[in-house]
Amino acid sequence: MKKTIVSVLVPFAAGCLLYAAQTVAENFTLPALDGKQFKLEDNLGKGYIVLNFWARWCSSCEEEVPQLAALMKSPGADKALFVGVNVGDNEAKASKFVKKFKYPYLVVLDKDKAVAKKYGVLGLPVTLIISREGKVVFSGSRPPKSFDFTK
Repeated sequence: MKKTIVSVLVPFAAGCLLYAAQTVAENFTLPALDGKQFKLEDNLGKGYIVLNFWARWCSSCEEEVPQLAALMKSPGADKALFVGVNVGDNEAKASKFVKKFKYPYLVVLDKDKAVAKKYGVLGLPVTLIISREGKVVFSGSRPPKSFDFTK
């Protein structure tokens, strides 16, 4: 029984990731933990944008923090914007988690999960990389080990 479930889910998940990697990023506005508003549209064209969807209850999400910090050292990453999109947690819980794991990037709150739904996020974590042109050029359940942000 387990093999059947896995054989059905793996191609489905891969299909979702392939679909996301061929789409144009949809605009959204979310509140950031720093009290400001983050609007995707205002940041397009400046450089790559890395969106990492996560939640405090997700153990794989905490494992990703050092992986994303390492990705921030990739060629050209100094010109990329890294954004953690917290999915479903309230501000206090998300803030506590961010402080505990020393997130080195901007964190925004998707309390009602509307942005996650808009991007087809079915499970956590998910990382997307959006090009200067606004196209999703990477989508995965883990961030890539490296990425050339200079292209």
